[in-house]
Amino acid sequence: MASLNIISCILILGTAASGMTPRKPEIPPIPRFDREVPVLLYSGGQSVIEINGSAALECYRGAKLSEVYYFSSEVQLAYSELGIEVRDQNGLLSTGLTEIRCKPRNELTVLTFSGRSYRGYLRGLYRDEIKGFILVNMVDIEEYLAGVLPGEIGERTLDEYEAAKAQAVAARTYAIWKLTYGGAGQMLFPTIADQVYLGRNAELDLLTKAVFETTGEIVAYGDKPIAAYYHAVCGGESIPVEKAWPDKESAPYLQAEKDDNYCAWAKSYSWSETFEDSTLRNHLRVYFVDRQLASADDFREIKDVEFSVEKQSGRVMSMKVITGSGVFIVERDQIRWALGRPSVPGAILPSTMFTAEVSRTADGEIGLAIRGRGNGHGVGLCQCGAIGRARSGQKYDKILKSYYKGSRIEKIY
Repeated sequence: MASLNIISCILILGTAASGMTPRKPEIPPIPRFDREVPVLLYSGGQSVIEINGSAALECYRGAKLSEVYYFSSEVQLAYSELGIEVRDQNGLLSTGLTEIRCKPRNELTVLTFSGRSYRGYLRGLYRDEIKGFILVNMVDIEEYLAGVLPGEIGERTLDEYEAAKAQAVAARTYAIWKLTYGGAGQMLFPTIADQVYLGRNAELDLLTKAVFETTGEIVAYGDKPIAAYYHAVCGGESIPVEKAWPDKESAPYLQAEKDDNYCAWAKSYSWSETFEDSTLRNHLRVYFVDRQLASADDFREIKDVEFSVEKQSGRVMSMKVITGSGVFIVERDQIRWALGRPSVPGAILPSTMFTAEVSRTADGEIGLAIRGRGNGHGVGLCQCGAIGRARSGQKYDKILKSYYKGSRIEKIY
């Protein structure tokens, strides 16, 4: 045993003396990803698929394909207790179906649902627990991304092209991360709940080029795709993921990052809102009652509103609402949803990076004057910052690594 130890020491010393360094451990490869992604378009009891061209409708009972119909106009789907019903302009064609698949028969055929056209095919799945069915767009991830970028980063110019490529890689990474690590039965939502997906009729040539020039590229950390969160405007600095959403675990690539004023050009870099007493009471009442956290009577009178601000980030971490019935607390990003935005009915507050001044009338009514910066949750890539960086000449890989520190770009297919 002693001689073996001596030999080991000689080998180690010899390696150091020769200038060689120990090899770094190899990073395990990213698991293979099925490029077809499911996007949930509809959940309910009745819908219509419009067909421009020629399409086949495959009908399933259980796991068995039972019938195939061919259409060139529209297909009507409806829920029944026995399963999905299929109708055309002449009436009922089939019922008791567990699944339907509407597939184009050639490249010229266009499938449209609720005013939007989609690539891939549409899949309807019976769901007795909701007394209805869901309609899902099954589409290649690259074609999906071509329908995402217009809604997420908007029309861009040639000098902003690298930002479009960065957005394509981030959006691809997010989709793969969500479907791979989001749990069984995961689907993508076509809204801000995941990523805004506008389908094929919204596609823009320059953005589609950015998607296909980065085909298969993702942002990785270790042996996994990252949770590639992104937002519109960070306001000067992004925020660690756990400080935006307390239910999220800290991630080394989602930490606070200075943006060096690259997003300062954005219209929503700074903003302000004024809340009259009635508006404030109504917004807070709706938020808490909808979530079954309070009753409408709890917000007849607001006595005070207090905010807890983190000095380092300048972001509001909690809001305490004191009413005649009790104390109600909202934390972090949910504050945006609770307050809303009076100047844009139905919208949420742009960000949690704000200062608030409480006002009181002679009658004791409470109002708020808020001044803030940024737009979005503040985690990960700042889209307007990415555009600013592209304008300054930065390439998409540098842009991504600026917001997702310690990550790498990897091509997985």
